[in-house]
Amino acid sequence: MGHRFEIYTTPENAARIIDIAAGFNLDARVVGHCEEHSGKKVTIKSEFGVFEY
Repeated sequence: MGHRFEIYTTPENAARIIDIAAGFNLDARVVGHCEEHSGKKVTIKSEFGVFEY
């Protein structure tokens, strides 16, 4: 009963995957990216508080 499906891939493969999805009448798009973090902690600020990892 989910409403989406995520695939984690390289930027080079994303366009091909989007084309394949279109062939099945599915709307697909890139929604984000990952990048290397050089710091020692990550801070997440949300409506639930501030979390540091």
